[in-house]
Order: sequence, then structure tokens, then C-alpha cells
Amino acid sequence: MKKLQLVFAIALVLSGMRPALAQDKQFTDRLLKNRYELTVKDGVLAGLGAPVLQKAVSDAQFVLIGEDHGIAQIPRFVSAVCRMAEPLSFQDMAVETGPLAANELQKWMTREDGRDQLIAFGKQFPETIAFYNFQEEFDMLSGCAHSAQGGALRLWGLDQELMGASSYILTQIMTTAPGKDAADLAQLLLQKSDQAHAASAKSGSPADTYMMTASDADLNKLRDLLQKQGSPKAQLLIASLIESREIYQKNMNGSGYDSNRQRALLMKKNFIEGYRAATEFEGHAPRVLMKFGGEHTYKGFNPLRNNDLGNLVAELADSAGSQSVHILILGVKGSQLRFAGIGRPFQPATFNLAEDKDSDFLFLRPMFDHLESDGWTMFDLRGLRKGFPSFGAVDKELERLIFGNDLLVLIPNATASKQIQ
Repeated sequence: MKKLQLVFAIALVLSGMRPALAQDKQFTDRLLKNRYELTVKDGVLAGLGAPVLQKAVSDAQFVLIGEDHGIAQIPRFVSAVCRMAEPLSFQDMAVETGPLAANELQKWMTREDGRDQLIAFGKQFPETIAFYNFQEEFDMLSGCAHSAQGGALRLWGLDQELMGASSYILTQIMTTAPGKDAADLAQLLLQKSDQAHAASAKSGSPADTYMMTASDADLNKLRDLLQKQGSPKAQLLIASLIESREIYQKNMNGSGYDSNRQRALLMKKNFIEGYRAATEFEGHAPRVLMKFGGEHTYKGFNPLRNNDLGNLVAELADSAGSQSVHILILGVKGSQLRFAGIGRPFQPATFNLAEDKDSDFLFLRPMFDHLESDGWTMFDLRGLRKGFPSFGAVDKELERLIFGNDLLVLIPNATASKQIQ
């Protein structure tokens, strides 16, 4: 998860204060009544929390899993949820990659040589696939594909394309055989993109990728030429490059809210397109499993102060008379795999959500203080909502989390994912 409350945390440190946490006895008693042990063994969920999770998944049209990226146990949990959902006709899975990246992953995830294909693609087009070049994440896709009805899992990529994807996108434009002027310009921009990647791999800085250094004039000229000389596919490809660039530029230029807002709108647009296509293909509304960073799966306004993808899905379920279940899963402490720079292997880093001064989750102290002695801990947040005002002072971010998610799963000792190389 991103560092969402850094300014607030710094202010608390400077003032010598701690965040207001729910310590009310009535709150604690209710919390303990809704606490369950959960384990994953041989790919199967067990413990007293397993039947609670099973019912929540069985009742839902949409299962949303919000995560902290780079933790090995989380894709194993998702794989176990896929096995749990196997009898329930889930055939669609939405993930936090661009649509183009998801199309490639779709080809590889059930092939015996899929991992080799992923490695070869990564060498040709580095920094184009997010997260699923981690061993546990790719294994999760393969496992969920085998658990899907008929062994056929349709993967929806809803995000912008990754920061290194410009060379891949321009190469794909070339394969559509655009007119001469458009082809010549696309080839020139491809050369510039490859040169920019070489520079960014040397510096390690995302700011040096072509996604950031390309001129608006060049990209807009190619867009305009493709309107006259290109296919609809080529037009969609250049539009994806331009929008991905806008999202990254806004974020790097200090307009974080605008970037997050544009990104949320893109993911919601892509979700609705995928939902309509699946409904038409299947002849009925699909059941969808979703795996995204935890900010994106909240109902209501998330910690980024945005009504994101999770809110759209919750409202869609409400309007259709169905249900969505929103599961947030976090490691409490341990290590996770983190980005170390363009052209550099990801590196494990230690963290402690309960003690790190820059932790976004200090407000979860009541949960951290009441973990199960064995295994993982699952809190059924739905059981905390009735009579909520009677608990007294509860941290506002804790309140947001309780009403924005249905289940909270905490892994006491997390280990970092491993990168496929």
C-alpha cells in the first residue's frame, strides 16, 4: 500500500501524540466475538474462519481481495479462495495490470512453457508486466485458471499500462500495418522509446522512461495520423499509451489526487466494458474475482479520498440485488518485495505496520493487539457495524476500514515474494 498518511504521521511524531485508537471495552469485546483463526495448508483454507469465508464467497457475485503487494502469502490465499470458489462458476478475474499486459498473461498462465514465455517477454519488453513476474503471483494465476469453471479463466486487466510499456505498445501499433506516415513515425518513436529505456536502466529512474520523456507533440501527431491511416486497434493502442502517460505524469508532478482520480475512472471504465462483454458471452451476469491494492477495493471513499473501483462494484451489486464481499489482507510485519529502480531486480524490505513511524496502519492497533496465537487472524468487520456509535471515540481511518471492507485477514509474519528471472 502507498504511504497514505505520511504528513499526518509526521505531525503526530512532532507533537509527541499517538493516533486516537479504539480501546473501548465494548468495542474490544465485539472485536473478539468476530475474530477467527485462519490457515492455508496444501492450498486449502482451514480454521474456524474458513466456514465464515466460505459463506461470504458463496453468497457473493463479486469477491474483491485488497492487498499489500509483494507478500508471498497473499497470492497463496487468493489461490485458496479460487479453490473455494471452484463449484460456484467463477470464470472471470480482474487484476491490477493494463489490458494489454493481461492479454499476454492470459496466453501464458495455463501453458507448460508459460513461465519461459513470461521471462522472454520481460527481456524484450522490461517493466511492462506489473506483479505477475513474481513467482507466487504467476503460480496463483495458473492455480486460479485451473480452478475456474471448465478450466477457462478470463483475465481482465483494468489498470493503466506499466511505466515501461511504451516500446511494447509502439511495437503492437506496427503490427497493425498502419499507413506509411503513421508507420514511419511509430518506428521513430519506438527507437526513442528504446533509447529512453536504456537511459532509465542506467539511472534507475522512472522519470527517464519514454512514458515520462516523450513529447506530447510526438504522441499527439501519431494519434492524429492513426485516425486517418490506422485501424481501430491501432487507435486504441495509442490512446492507452497517452492515458497511461498522463496518469504517471500527474503522479510524478505532485498532482497525486488528480492521478488517482483519473486512474480510478479508467479502471471503472475498463471494468464495465469487461462486465458487459462477459455478460454477452456467458448469457448472464458473471461472477468475478478481483485482486487489487487495498486502496482500490474499498466501498465508499477510500484512504485516497476517492470513490474507487470497489465502490463501483458494491453499487453494481446493490443495484442488481446481488452481493459483493470485500476482503483486505495484510502482513503485520516481516518482509515484502519492493521496486528498486528501472532495470534493477526487486528487493526485499522489512516492515512492521504496528510500529513503523511511517506505517499507514497504526490505527489497526486494536486488531494488532488481539491476534490469534496460531496461524493467521481474520476479523469479520460486518459484526462491528451494528450499534457502532455506542463504541465511543474510534479512529476515523479505522471506521473507514470497518465500513469499507467486510473481512480483514492479518498475516503475523509475512515473507517477501520472489521475482521470476
